[in-house]
Amino acid sequence: MSSFHDLRARLDAFTAARLSADEYEEVKAFDVQVKRHFWRWLALIGTAAAAGTVLLVAIWPTLSWRTAFLFSGVGCMYLLFGFASPWFGYRRWTRRSAMATIATLVAIIVVSGTAAFVAASHAKGHVEPVEVVRVAAVTMLAGLAIASVLVTIARVRLREAIQKSARLEAEAQRERLVRQGAQAELKVLQAQVEPHFLFNTLASVRYLVQGGSADALPMLDHLIQYLRSALPEIRTEASTLGREAQLASSYLAIMRMRVGPRLQVSVDIPQELVHQPFPPLMLMTLVENAVKHGVAPRGAGNIAVGAHVSDGVLCVTVADDGPGLGGPIGQGVGLANTRERLRALHGDAGRLELASGSGGGTIATLRVPAS
Repeated sequence: MSSFHDLRARLDAFTAARLSADEYEEVKAFDVQVKRHFWRWLALIGTAAAAGTVLLVAIWPTLSWRTAFLFSGVGCMYLLFGFASPWFGYRRWTRRSAMATIATLVAIIVVSGTAAFVAASHAKGHVEPVEVVRVAAVTMLAGLAIASVLVTIARVRLREAIQKSARLEAEAQRERLVRQGAQAELKVLQAQVEPHFLFNTLASVRYLVQGGSADALPMLDHLIQYLRSALPEIRTEASTLGREAQLASSYLAIMRMRVGPRLQVSVDIPQELVHQPFPPLMLMTLVENAVKHGVAPRGAGNIAVGAHVSDGVLCVTVADDGPGLGGPIGQGVGLANTRERLRALHGDAGRLELASGSGGGTIATLRVPAS
């Protein structure tokens, strides 16, 4: 059994070395089909050999059935391999013109067939010139028929390959256009998010400055730190969870200075997830929403940011202990834009879910494919 596997491995290597990658894949697919329908193929070849045997005996009554079956079986195998050659090797078959290929095949068939007949006749002791001419004519007609069929197979396969290549190129171009359209849509949506966030942050700074709070300067420092990190990334199409978590931490530090110790915040991102790709400003939108609807109505509250991976999905949560779902929550511009951006980036694989916490409040969860 091991020797059989070794022989098969050598044949595979021999075939792979002499065929292109596409041709080899087509041969492997054909091999799978033959193995799957082996008995059907065997019955087909046997039927063709039997029909050929009857035809040979009808043409040459002096030929024995055993010899006729042997010739017919060998002829069927030659035809099978002959038709397989242009089917799988059509790229080589179509390098020359169709007429040149047909002429070459006809010449080979006529010469080989006539030479075989002359050799057989000479072995019997006599050669009839008329019979030689007749055999040459018959082999020429047969050669024309066979060569025309083989060249047609090669040309049809080439046309199919060209059409398939054009179709794949058109699909790739369509996918590129879809991605470009999605990126353009993201730019529009992101342009709507950025001023919304920045104006709210600046309003918080203005509130402290106007009230003469001693926290105004530290708050400005936090804002400068935030902008120094955020501005270089604010127009990018991609970010990381760690970078977005840092931006959220800076924002929450600013808000905590405004609200005071009545606001408790927690940003807990596992170290192994900080380099996970994550869309820019989406986490900030959820954090800002939690502050607006969970903390602002009471002037106090808890906000917790966390992340984990489950079944290949990166789940990022923002939880607050505010009034919970209801009213305008989940219907604002920020969350609507987030949903649109998720759809444009990840299709159905990206989702924004809002749920009530077990002890009250709201839990917002962003789900995107993990890398």
